[in-house]
Amino acid sequence: MKTVLTLCTALLGLGALLAGPAAAEEAPEARVIVKLKPGSPLKQIQATSRMKSLGERIGITAKMLGQPSPELQVMRASGISSEALASRLSREYDVEYAVPDRIKRIKALPNDPLFSHQWYLQAASPTQLAATNAQAAWDITSGTSNVVVAVVDTGVRFEHEDLTAKLLPGYDFVLDDLNSGDGQPGRDTDASDPGDYLSTSDVANATLRAMCGGSFATHNSSWHGTQVAGIVAAEANNSRGIAGIGGATRILPIRALGKCGGYDSDIIAGMRWAAGLAVPGLPANPNPARIINLSLAGEGTCSSAYASVVAEIRAVGALIVAAAGNETSPVEEPANCAGVLGVAGIRHMGTKVGYSSYGPEVGISAPAGNCVNILTGQPCLFPFVNTINLGLNGPLGNGYTGVNDVTIGTSFAVPLVSGTAALMLAANPLLGESELMARIKRAATAFPVDATLPTCPAVTADGQCNCTTTTCGAGMLDTAAAVALALEPTAGITVSAAPVVNTAITLTAASNVSPVSWQWIQISGPATGSFGSPAAASTTFTATSAGSYTIRLTITDAIGRTTSADASLTVASAPSSGGGGGGGATDLASLTGILALALFAANRRNRA
Repeated sequence: MKTVLTLCTALLGLGALLAGPAAAEEAPEARVIVKLKPGSPLKQIQATSRMKSLGERIGITAKMLGQPSPELQVMRASGISSEALASRLSREYDVEYAVPDRIKRIKALPNDPLFSHQWYLQAASPTQLAATNAQAAWDITSGTSNVVVAVVDTGVRFEHEDLTAKLLPGYDFVLDDLNSGDGQPGRDTDASDPGDYLSTSDVANATLRAMCGGSFATHNSSWHGTQVAGIVAAEANNSRGIAGIGGATRILPIRALGKCGGYDSDIIAGMRWAAGLAVPGLPANPNPARIINLSLAGEGTCSSAYASVVAEIRAVGALIVAAAGNETSPVEEPANCAGVLGVAGIRHMGTKVGYSSYGPEVGISAPAGNCVNILTGQPCLFPFVNTINLGLNGPLGNGYTGVNDVTIGTSFAVPLVSGTAALMLAANPLLGESELMARIKRAATAFPVDATLPTCPAVTADGQCNCTTTTCGAGMLDTAAAVALALEPTAGITVSAAPVVNTAITLTAASNVSPVSWQWIQISGPATGSFGSPAAASTTFTATSAGSYTIRLTITDAIGRTTSADASLTVASAPSSGGGGGGGATDLASLTGILALALFAANRRNRA
């Protein structure tokens, strides 16, 4: 197995980062994500002129860089910090919010060489309590190519022998040409990774130095996106390389990180496009992802911009999985956003690995790699074996990290969770993002206790501690248990037409199992409606008054397990006999969004 002697030494969290020369003479440059209120007069002018006009209003020269969504604009201005500009814009009467367009960086910690097999996919044992039991999950399902995981990262090497058959075309969202380094202006259809190395000339470039924060040094390429993609879906059973945890899962590469990491606006645009949402100026994504993998993080609380995109993506049914961070600190953005499955890193024995960030926003913990019992000349004992390119700067041949590489970081815990979710969807395609998250947590293994360590949030000098459910999530990832839990029954409801008073509509049950009984009941509404066949797989429902109704379906399978789903219906008044012609069309149009049919409703009850 070929190995890489040197990996990226400038990834976030590396103590080896050297401060670059001070650049006090360089004026700051601001990048801010702006959302205007619905009634803003600026919405009446062309999008490309809005930020210029807004800047003129507050006395600065500004321009629009791009739009990560139809409602968001990115403003750039010189001579002011991003924080100061965001603060000034937020005080404008027609600005809903303005937040700094911050950089996120990949969350891996490459250092030194190590290890040659995938211990983290094996069965848990007394010597590796945190192993995920993925091998047992593969006995249930080997995954499916119908499930797509988007890897929002540095891009991938499409020609890697262990990935080429698993990769979809993807897209490059790195808007800044200097940060991109791929020789192609702006965003484009090429999601390949050109390498994120920083050369001596890069370090000497004042503009790039300012972009990177003024504290960076030369380093080799990390090929980070290729590594993450391999953990999720490297081709198995092909007599070469490694096996991805997700089996037949396919990868949608989204390039959003360049030489200095990635701006929030690029990451947000990439997340939206990956989920099948519109991004101005770009073609529609023909392969929307069910899972968005974010092996990246950056300081700060969850901004309005991230909160908005998370809500949009969840609304279309995609699960977002993100790294807690590598700073032994509070959980970083975007893992700290509500609705994101944040992942902390644990050692092979299940305690928090020293570098992992932690806190109440973490949903689950997974192996992140760690080096123990290291003596001079000995390898690290618990790294990750990943797909990688062998080039130190630009791409050369492809290979794998191995005995001479230290590949650790919460970046690598995240794709274990994403791949697990992909296997769960292969086993049960009806699972929604909320159910995926809930069942991953329910399947988790309890954290062990090491009597020599403090209990988190207290930590040792090197950051270790015993995890709790309030600091490291629900427990340790158990892939086999999660996939088995995915097979428990799920229920859904489909509705035949827009509901109208005193008109029967058909309600039909959906499930991933063959139920032996069904029960339909009305939970709420302005009046009591009637069911045609309340104990059948399909029934009718007739409402006697207009208003909002909630209908519940409960199914029971052959071994006595039950589950429920709710549907919310807005029942319209019967059209007047005068026939204005517009009411029916309006009612039908308003049904979009009303019939969010809660296929996997919060009121689900599962029991043996």
